[in-house]
Amino acid sequence: MVADLIEQPDGTLRPVPGGSPANTALACARLGADVQFLGRFGNDVFGERARARLRNNGVGLRASVDAPEPSTLAVATTNPGGHATYAFWTSGTADWQWTDEELAAAPLRGSRAVHTASVASWTPPGAEPIIAMLARARDVGCLVSYDPNIRPALMRAESPALIKAALGAAHVVKVSDEDVVALHPGTDPIESARAWLDLGPSLVVVTAGSDGARAMRHGHDDVVVPSADVTVVDTIGAGDTFTAGLLTALLDLLAPDSEPADGLSRLTDADVATALRAAATAAGITVTRAGCDPPTADELAAGLRR
Repeated sequence: MVADLIEQPDGTLRPVPGGSPANTALACARLGADVQFLGRFGNDVFGERARARLRNNGVGLRASVDAPEPSTLAVATTNPGGHATYAFWTSGTADWQWTDEELAAAPLRGSRAVHTASVASWTPPGAEPIIAMLARARDVGCLVSYDPNIRPALMRAESPALIKAALGAAHVVKVSDEDVVALHPGTDPIESARAWLDLGPSLVVVTAGSDGARAMRHGHDDVVVPSADVTVVDTIGAGDTFTAGLLTALLDLLAPDSEPADGLSRLTDADVATALRAAATAAGITVTRAGCDPPTADELAAGLRR
């Protein structure tokens, strides 16, 4: 869990609970999914606000942790086009301290999907327990979803290897073209992301902001959909909402008892396009509102009818 301090037009900072996995959990719940969030909440007012926001939006917290450490802080600044950049305060904060014992409480059996993302998945000491949990989730039949959500200033020497391990545990990977370039500088982001299919994922989706999104699978043509044609207020939470829209749509398309890799391979290109359109429409609604304010299921349905 991260507390986003969002710069306002008058220069003040407005604190809003955030963090990529928490934003995705919030968005999934608003889209009607039954969601449990596994997070480490800091022992401060930011942790209390984060708990309240998730709980008030229908997100379950039964396996979350009351951490002794403070919350991570991120100052979010937007440019005139609404694109957000972040500066982080992370030293000794709660997010990175996961242990195997804490993650053993994760309700994996009976869950259809498990998603993780961002800095905690590639920052020691908690990243290795997180990746081990993803492997357990895959072993018990959960659809495993991953978004590396790169923050270059926070990358460590160990981070690329940890990201590669997380990619290997995932069935579905959503990544921005900017993140792929950060991981593989000087290469074509689409071809670099396509190579991830050889690591274990069945579906890799690359988002490119206003240029739309591309889905890749072995043995299938790429599926490309445009971004939503909207006026952008800011991009905070856009990628996380895209992930939520993608996951909820995929779970609607997959048979509940199907093995995830097999089910994903059997989806038609039209099915994948349907999921991408839902994801792009959900993200498009979010960027028209300040901060991470994902749509409800009714709002998404209305957006898809336009």
